[in-house]
Order: sequence, then structure tokens, then C-alpha cells
Amino acid sequence: MKNFFIRLASGAVYVAIIIAALFTTMPVFFAVFGVVMLCVLNEFYKNLKAKDIYVDVVMTNVLALCIYLMPIIPYYFPKVTLLPAVVLFALLLFAVELFKENEHPFHRIAFGLCGIVYTCLPFTLLAHYKAINFFGSVGAELSSIMILFLFLLIWVNDVFAYLVGMLLGKHPLCPKISPKKTIEGFVGGLVFTILVSIGIMHWFGGMTEVVGLAVIVVIFSTLGDLVESRWKRYLEIKDSGKIMPGHGGFLDRFDSVIFSIPAFFAYLQLF
Repeated sequence: MKNFFIRLASGAVYVAIIIAALFTTMPVFFAVFGVVMLCVLNEFYKNLKAKDIYVDVVMTNVLALCIYLMPIIPYYFPKVTLLPAVVLFALLLFAVELFKENEHPFHRIAFGLCGIVYTCLPFTLLAHYKAINFFGSVGAELSSIMILFLFLLIWVNDVFAYLVGMLLGKHPLCPKISPKKTIEGFVGGLVFTILVSIGIMHWFGGMTEVVGLAVIVVIFSTLGDLVESRWKRYLEIKDSGKIMPGHGGFLDRFDSVIFSIPAFFAYLQLF
């Protein structure tokens, strides 16, 4: 239970930063999530060292930043596109390996691009959603509320899956990947997430597809958590970092978010 309160305290700081990013200004939003994206990406690369895998951090960071800025720049500078820069740096990532003394250049390139796909693209999609709605007809407030709703569903599932699993968990969900994650915890998180989502949408009125939205987020949040757990098992590490007491590193905190973002917005597009 002590660990739960530590998680709660550090989680409160995390929640405050997210809310501040959502409901202040657009530059703050883009800056906060851009920094988070780079922190998650570089933590991913840092963990690779456990297997003696080293990527070109400079080139991959520049490429990731260009990708993240692609949906943002056109709204401030309509005549500017970063697509040529993205293609150029992607090709240069291959070319620079020619001048390095390494026996496995394509191994390094593959893991470099893997980190970008895994961590950069979801946050780019988040920036894209915010940009098109802020500068479009929907407006900033509704887009911020929807993003907050996404995070809220993830947080509720995370908290109640942990509590129910800790109190009632007996049957492992995926014992070979994450022995502490239980079926009871998964079901508990799912039930409470659905109830909270229904309560919130009933309060605001409308959006009858909220149950499906909650189910999608719980499923993909859990998948994101399991993927990162499998990743850590491959690297033989316990936590991706130590930046957040009780939560581990950036990747530990945002593993569920990474998988939930594309699923959440794909569902919104469909319904």
C-alpha cells in the first residue's frame, strides 16, 4: 500500500503537467508533448545499451523531431513543409553508418527506426489531432477535453487494474510476460473504466459510443503495457528509468498512452 501512495503522489504531478499542457496555450501543448516524446524516445535508446546496441542518437532525434513537427508547422508557416527534411534525414540515417566502424550497421538502423515508430508516431498523431481541431471548426476546448478524456480513461484503468489486481488477483493474465498482471485486475480496470466513462458522458450528455471507447482504450492500454513488459524482459531490466518514483521511467508511464492514442482517434473517426 505504501507503494500505491508513492505512485499516487508522483502521478499527481504527472496529471498536473498534462492538464496544464492541455488548457493553456497551443505552443505549451506542442512543447510539453514534444519534450515527452523525446524523453520517451531517448529512454528507449538508452535501455538498448543493456544489450550493447547503440543507435545514432543525433540523427534519430532530429528525424523524430521533424516528424513530430510535420502537422504543426503548416499552421504557423503555411508555405513550409518538413516532408523533404524527414525523407532526407531518414536516408542519412542509413548513409552515416557507412563511416562508422560497426559490424551490424543495419541492426543499429533498425532499432533506431523502431524507436521512432514506437514512440514518435503516436505523439505526432496527438499533435495532428490537436492542430486540425484547434485551427479548424471544432476548436481548442473540445479537442483538449477529448484528449483529457483519453488520458482519464487510461488513468482510471491503470489505478483500478492495480488495486483490484493487488486485492483480488489470483490468475495471471500473461504469466510469461508480466506475472503480476492478473485477469481479475484487467476485468476490474475494464469495469471501472466503463462506469467512469458512462458517468462523465452522462453528465455532459451525448456520445452514446462511450462504452466502446472505454473498451478500446482498456484493451490497447493493456497491450501497450504488455509490449513494454516484454521489451524489458528482452533487455533484462526492471524499469525503463527512475524519473518518476513508483512509476519508473518515461516509457513505464507512457507505454499505455503510446498504444491508446492511435486506437482512440481511429475509433473517433469511425463513430
